[in-house]
Amino acid sequence: MRAAVVHQPGATPVLEQFADPQPGPGVSVGTLLAASLNPLDLAFVNNQFPVRPVQPPCVAGYEAVVQFADGTRRYVTAPPPPYGSLAELVPVREADAFPVPDGLDPALAAALGVAGLAGWLALDYRAHVLPGQSVLVLGAGGAAGGLALQSARALGAGLVVGAARGKALQQAAALGPDAVVDLADEQALDAGLAAAAPGGFDVIVDFLWGATAPHAINHAKSGATYVQVGSSAGDASTIAGTALRNKLLTLVGLGQFATSADVRRAAYAQLVSHALDGKITMDLEQTRLEEISGTWERLKTGAPRKLVVTP
Repeated sequence: MRAAVVHQPGATPVLEQFADPQPGPGVSVGTLLAASLNPLDLAFVNNQFPVRPVQPPCVAGYEAVVQFADGTRRYVTAPPPPYGSLAELVPVREADAFPVPDGLDPALAAALGVAGLAGWLALDYRAHVLPGQSVLVLGAGGAAGGLALQSARALGAGLVVGAARGKALQQAAALGPDAVVDLADEQALDAGLAAAAPGGFDVIVDFLWGATAPHAINHAKSGATYVQVGSSAGDASTIAGTALRNKLLTLVGLGQFATSADVRRAAYAQLVSHALDGKITMDLEQTRLEEISGTWERLKTGAPRKLVVTP
């Protein structure tokens, strides 16, 4: 089969022939329909996850939608090594395969996985957002942040605010939040957050962390929930203890690897249901498997649209 093969940690995958995967106990083999690319894929190939070390030669790719011989489609993650999702054939651990409903574009179904579950789980599973509550999404211009904005609306949030910078501001605004706050000007950040939600936020979903977090916490309501999801603005943040105590703030983390498959499966089913209804969409750029080396380089530099690879 054709596959995106990694020959050493950190190397750009190249299209080559690779041994076909074989079915086994608890493992089936599906035909690739679409594989979504994420910064997570770069981290795996760069050998930054001890739980899944790179052992070349191996196939790159973490998530995909595949089709089986009986016509059923499944969203799958983490194919058993040395295989990945960027190949014509993908081995699938049946326990980790989630149903994909008929009528849903497989490219969108693949892209809703890692990126979509981050926001949905943060809001529903960790923050237990309630209808009418106010939600702030830090890093709303990225794929995950944009899906979090839409998820907040789908879950019934009364006020949805995004925070982003640069070109991501326009991308976030296009998704229809009640307001978008510019993160580029730290001096004006607090004023922007205050204007967007004069009463403060019930739930804050943070894909950034770093220096942005203390500003956001200043605008949390008493009893608010702050969900730490990502650290694209820095792994460390300085938060005053009084801010946590005086606001009775609940600070929680979300890690998809630490979330059970059953919880992720239920969340994915809700996401794809809203996607079928048109409530959740994504701006996708589809490329072909034979273009993987160039696509991978664009992933490294930060493509403006969600990259999805088809056979």
